[in-house]
Amino acid sequence: MPQASSSAPLPLLPPSEEQVMAVLWACGGPATRRRIAANLPGGCRWADSTLLNFLSRLEGKGFVRSDKQGNKNVYTPLVRRADYCARATAAHLDTLYGGDVRGLVMTLADAGRLSFAEMETLARWLDARAAESPEYDYD
Repeated sequence: MPQASSSAPLPLLPPSEEQVMAVLWACGGPATRRRIAANLPGGCRWADSTLLNFLSRLEGKGFVRSDKQGNKNVYTPLVRRADYCARATAAHLDTLYGGDVRGLVMTLADAGRLSFAEMETLARWLDARAAESPEYDYD
């Protein structure tokens, strides 16, 4: 899948545009406005004109491409979900936690959003990652 821009970092999107992208990524390929609207979470029931405005903004930012199929526009994501999520997560980690992943994990755990079982799974993943890449020092 093409990138929005190879020289500039991906811009961060406002939450409403992130919601639209999340649905488009979940569609697994090109989707019509109607299909996107049908898959939005309950709190995002916007008028058609509002959704079209978000899609137009996303196209202007290089996140989506629109193509005509008959009398409908079909929207294709141009940015991979993993690439955007990595950029957005890193930005939030830096802004809210000064880059401290442990602070993020502690906050999630203290808020009940990360269970002990999930933390154990994370610890096992980190151990396996360290074993695969001994050049990294996780201390």
